[in-house]
Amino acid sequence: MHKDTFVRILKIIGRWAPALLLVLIFAPQGWSKFFDDSGWATAFRHWGYPDWFRVTVGVMELTAVVLLLLGRSAAFGALLIIVVMLGGMATHVIFDGGRHMTSEVVPLVLGSIVLAVRRQQLSALLIRVRALSTAPRR
Repeated sequence: MHKDTFVRILKIIGRWAPALLLVLIFAPQGWSKFFDDSGWATAFRHWGYPDWFRVTVGVMELTAVVLLLLGRSAAFGALLIIVVMLGGMATHVIFDGGRHMTSEVVPLVLGSIVLAVRRQQLSALLIRVRALSTAPRR
């Protein structure tokens, strides 16, 4: 195998590995938030959150999974994961005195890696938004 081919393969693995790990974490976690008999339903009740909020978090997580799998939108999926994990950390600090807060660290790191590696997706969106906002109106 040529060095160029090897480097190209490593770059592809580096772009996809953290995203796929997030998918493996959040596909089952997001799905389980839809069921009233799940551990998540118990936890959200313990924290005083309504059922609709648990379901909303599940929708956000599953949306992030789809965005991560699409590749071209992986940065946006990572951003969603980061937002959800920061909310989870805040919940653990506020209601549980910071216990169990470490469970959000790995997804936060993986989400940050995906966001950093695919930051050009966010840049492209910002360029398009700026172009639209400065376009002459009819």
